[in-house]
Amino acid sequence: MGAWLAVFRKELIEALRDRRTIVVALILPVLMMPVATLGIPYLADRQAAELEDRPAVIAVIGAENARGLIALGLRREWIRVVDVNDPARAVQNREVEAVLIIPRGFLETLADGKASVTVMYDESDLASRVARERLARLIATYSIEVTERRLERRGLTRRDLAPIDLIERDVASRTRLGGLLMAGLLPFFIAVWAVLGGQYAALDIGAGERERRTLEALLVTPPPRWALAAGKFLAISMASLMAVLVVIVVTLLTLRLGAAMRLAELEKASITISPGAAGLLLLVALALVGFLSALELALSLAARGVREAQQYFTPVYLLFTLPAMAAQFLEGWARSWWTYLIPGLNAVFALRGLLLGEWRPEHLALAVISTALYTLPFLWMCAWILAREPVASGSRQS
Repeated sequence: MGAWLAVFRKELIEALRDRRTIVVALILPVLMMPVATLGIPYLADRQAAELEDRPAVIAVIGAENARGLIALGLRREWIRVVDVNDPARAVQNREVEAVLIIPRGFLETLADGKASVTVMYDESDLASRVARERLARLIATYSIEVTERRLERRGLTRRDLAPIDLIERDVASRTRLGGLLMAGLLPFFIAVWAVLGGQYAALDIGAGERERRTLEALLVTPPPRWALAAGKFLAISMASLMAVLVVIVVTLLTLRLGAAMRLAELEKASITISPGAAGLLLLVALALVGFLSALELALSLAARGVREAQQYFTPVYLLFTLPAMAAQFLEGWARSWWTYLIPGLNAVFALRGLLLGEWRPEHLALAVISTALYTLPFLWMCAWILAREPVASGSRQS
């Protein structure tokens, strides 16, 4: 035990001296998480509020065919009408946000039954989509006024047309909404920094030492190969775990700050995790960190240099972050036991279940145990690679 603890201390000190490890594991999460959890929602809310507070800039073709409709939109300050020569090009060039086309004989057709109008907009432009919604509201409001006049002529009221009131009651608590919000963020970012947090430490401890030719000197020391592998593995795991812990803490703090700032989606949610769920969440995160650290160390030791190891790490990053991003769209998978045997995806689903309060003990156990078992072959591979180094024949074998 003293041997691998000595290797662990040595490798951890060297990893922490590497600025890249400090930046990725500690500084980058502190800078990025507030931007992801607060900056983007704040900008989205601000942009939506700005678009909602001002009239939509539109062009109208055939305004003389429905002056009452246009007057209603101007009176409500939902629209501002401008003249353009080419309506379609004006929308594409964003000179206007939408175009309303009212056909000739609109009022006569409406009096006989049902008329139609056309809205031309650009789905790729947020302002244009808002203008379309504003025009849809205008048409609906004008239709209601026409319907009410028709009902009055028949001695009826709006109540006769819609005799049933719909009363909606939301049973989702603030805690449930908070769990849903955290489940959409934390598992993905935990997976990202479980990969990135120990990446540079793994590069330096494995391929980096081989390039600097310091690995040979380490291999002729008394500790056996399994102790060297264990010490290096623990150093990488510590760097990765620090990054994951920073991500969790900063995310929770920024979400609470967002609620205090009264951001739309955050204000109605309660950002709390019970002590029991927090402990299990850390256990799952630790299992994921251990698996990825062993995998990265094995790839780094197998590589002939840092550049080659980086090429190995790229598919690892994609294989573990893309499923984490897609997990929220695969809710049906969370009820299947085999999902909790898939490396990486099992941890993400276990984390989501804990945050949503929908976890099952057997699923959690499968995720943690299977991830731990997947770690062992890579640790064995690390010791095996070290034992096959050329200087190993003249040194102490494991």
